[in-house]
Amino acid sequence: MISKKETKSLIDSMLESHVGQENITLNVEGTQAEVLSCEIRSPPSSYPAPPTDAPLSLAAPSFLAAPSLCFSMTMHKIVQRARLFFNSPAHTLSASLPHSLHHREITNTRYVRDEFDKSHLKGLSRCLNWTSRLNDNSHASCYVVNRHFASDRSDICSKEFSSKLLKSIPDYVKIVEVGARDGLQNEKAIIPTDVKVELIKLLVSSGLSVVEATSFVSPKWVPQLADAKDVLAAIQNVEGARFPVLTPNLKGFEAAIAAGAKEVAVFPAASELFSKANLNSGIEDNLARCRDIASAAGRLSIPVRGYISCVVGCPLEGNIAPAKVAYVAKSLYEMGCSEISLGDTIGVGTPGTVISMLEAVLDVVPTDMLAVHFHDTYGQALSNILISLQMGISTVDSSVSGLGGCPYAKGATGNVATEDVVYMLNGLGVKTNVDLGKLMLAGDFICKHLGRLSGSKAATALSKVTTHASKLRVTKASPAFG
Repeated sequence: MISKKETKSLIDSMLESHVGQENITLNVEGTQAEVLSCEIRSPPSSYPAPPTDAPLSLAAPSFLAAPSLCFSMTMHKIVQRARLFFNSPAHTLSASLPHSLHHREITNTRYVRDEFDKSHLKGLSRCLNWTSRLNDNSHASCYVVNRHFASDRSDICSKEFSSKLLKSIPDYVKIVEVGARDGLQNEKAIIPTDVKVELIKLLVSSGLSVVEATSFVSPKWVPQLADAKDVLAAIQNVEGARFPVLTPNLKGFEAAIAAGAKEVAVFPAASELFSKANLNSGIEDNLARCRDIASAAGRLSIPVRGYISCVVGCPLEGNIAPAKVAYVAKSLYEMGCSEISLGDTIGVGTPGTVISMLEAVLDVVPTDMLAVHFHDTYGQALSNILISLQMGISTVDSSVSGLGGCPYAKGATGNVATEDVVYMLNGLGVKTNVDLGKLMLAGDFICKHLGRLSGSKAATALSKVTTHASKLRVTKASPAFG
């Protein structure tokens, strides 16, 4: 097995030669010679480095401590390969422990081992390849790759992987938070206005620059948002974000403007039947109402965002042709909408269907005017977002803690969780200007009020405190390790 001493010696030498031991500390723990865990963090300069003879232990990664960068990984007895990714100034580090098997060294970002008998697989535990991809994002990410060895294949390191598959992903992604409106509108129990206002303030404090605040629809249809005027009045002096509101018709638009709205949104659908069920009129009639709002908004220099529902599938019509989505998107673009959000309302989209839809829309609307809005009913939201990013989209709608749902789609779950989106984007090195720790506090606040667990997998995982070496855990940073 790889000893703690061997591992620490390897990583120490890597860090000393590439990053600088004065800024990095390492903690390693072995459990019954089966599990190896390590953590790398960059502590604030005011924290002293631990003594070289300090006992090796698993220090809890602290994702909520803004100055810290913490990482943890686990390897078991039989390990072919593992990768550790962490954030810091741009570097790429690689090293291998000595082992008894014949192998070739790392060459041109490829790691290849000679053929060997399967009975010798246990010996692989003495050869470990570490590859570190660093970037300047302020939040840490951890990935572990542990595959069965195949002699006829080569693993590609992060540098080559990034250049081939992720080169088209934007450096910055704007997140439009819809939890305060889309996330809460279907809650049966009326949520107090002050709770909604506090949620919005917490979301803004996390760094979100666009927070959809409420909707000026008829209280008869959406009683949860009957306090739209009061909510908007309470956040008039909140700085650091824009607060668009939904307006279904000209009457709603006028009420929103009177209440102080500075940005509005309209919401046609790409499905005729869904349009009639949601707004009691067909696509063309809804587009006509949108034009009336856009014209009135234009005279007041008020930006209008357009939402398109059912861009992939409809609970009433089934699959939606990409051409229908493109038609509605082009109509919104021509009437002057500043941004058009493509919504997979019931979450049936997959990367394959999303690509077809986006290709059709991109033929008629500029890329920088598009956003995507995915629900996670079938667990496809993050995959669909990644595909959208690769196609040039740089604006993503999401809802804190995955709040929300579709009242016209049985079993449809909420929007993709903002925490999960931020976690993924951090791992891709994409800037969002969102503090994941503060975002989790906002999610915790509203979930406690609603009496439910968070729908975010990232928030759930990062909130659990565990001593198991293979799990990340969140605690306050200790003075010794930053």
